[in-house]
Amino acid sequence: MPCIKLITDTDSKKEMLLKLRLHITNFKFSSISSWRRHFSLFHPPEKTYNILKKQLLDRINTFGPLTIAEYMKECLCNPVYGYYNTHSVFGKRGDFTTSPEICQIFGELIGVWLLEEWKRQNCPQHLQLVELGPGRGTLSADILRVLSKFPDIYSTISLHLVEISSSMRNTQKETIEKVTSCLSNKSLPIFWYNDLREVPETLSFFIGHEFFDVLPVHCFQKHDGNWNEVLISSMANTNELCFIRSNTRTPASIAYLPLVPNLSDRNAVEICPDMLCLTQVLCKRISQTGGAALLIDYGHEGEKGDTFRGFHAHTVCDPLIDPGNIDLTCDVDFSLLCHTVKESGERVTLHGPVTQAYFLINMGLFTRLQILLSKCKSEKEQNELFSACEMLITNEQMGGRFKFVAITPEFKEMDNSKLPGFTPLPGTPYAQEKTV
Repeated sequence: MPCIKLITDTDSKKEMLLKLRLHITNFKFSSISSWRRHFSLFHPPEKTYNILKKQLLDRINTFGPLTIAEYMKECLCNPVYGYYNTHSVFGKRGDFTTSPEICQIFGELIGVWLLEEWKRQNCPQHLQLVELGPGRGTLSADILRVLSKFPDIYSTISLHLVEISSSMRNTQKETIEKVTSCLSNKSLPIFWYNDLREVPETLSFFIGHEFFDVLPVHCFQKHDGNWNEVLISSMANTNELCFIRSNTRTPASIAYLPLVPNLSDRNAVEICPDMLCLTQVLCKRISQTGGAALLIDYGHEGEKGDTFRGFHAHTVCDPLIDPGNIDLTCDVDFSLLCHTVKESGERVTLHGPVTQAYFLINMGLFTRLQILLSKCKSEKEQNELFSACEMLITNEQMGGRFKFVAITPEFKEMDNSKLPGFTPLPGTPYAQEKTV
């Protein structure tokens, strides 16, 4: 990225914004085979004894191969050796960085979206803000900082966080209270839950950012015209894990493959039962009590099917290489998520999916960026802010890979045709497009 001079005049700001717009180009995803070709050369230290790996191998040798869903659940959530209970996950010291950690504008624009949706639903007097998998609490903190500027909505809010890790709960509490303690004389109620279904059933706005991508998935491949589940077994005469295909239909293939639309057109598919179940819960809650859900994740619309991978130190790696010490993830299949919403039988409206670039730009990213740039005190600050926004919206980075979906009530008195963020904003590169 070329260095930019300290922006002090309107013409220079416009020139910078134009350059940023020009970064929004068409981007085609590479196939998973290229992901696998570029797996990192990360290997655990030779003398390190991986207890979880030994337990998994013993289990496989005793009871047979594991599904990928079973493997993910054990590697990520094992109470003693699981990744989320033993590692720093987020930021430079962790294995990945999320959008809220990159730039405050991300959380601010989501806060604006929630404000507009609250107004659209006639300003309800009691509002549960529910975040699924809140990470370090940065997104919730940024949202609350924005909403605190509007006392009418801020006074109605209670915060509800779905988080299973006790250590992450402590981090979230510290992050959020550091912000909220400066915002109002009234303390903000914060509640934690292990499961979405524990959250009280009243009007709620749900935020799910990079939540579905870590939920366990079942992976299937079509071979010689038949569907086989991909399983994890032990390699003969070694202490290594390997992928195999099932020889017969599995309980998961019988239960889940019929749920996939246009299955005959695909050669591989990844199905997350928890995502389907939680999506149904969200639809029912929103239909019955009002509110909305904004779901954000990296994913595809049915064109992929083999995305299971590991992450270590911000680099893609073999998911079997060091169980419990690397993050595991799959791209979210938004075609399946959207199909679940449409077939839920609930009175809800689906919006999207749209790319992260589309949503943020149509929520006014350029306007907010221009304001923040004018407040920067140095060229270095401006370059850092510009670089952060570039990462959020360029298609080669997060702008094209991440998708946004919203679920809102289907009320006769509500206009669902022009939802903010899903409707082209005048003056943006999308101004001539139709509402998504």
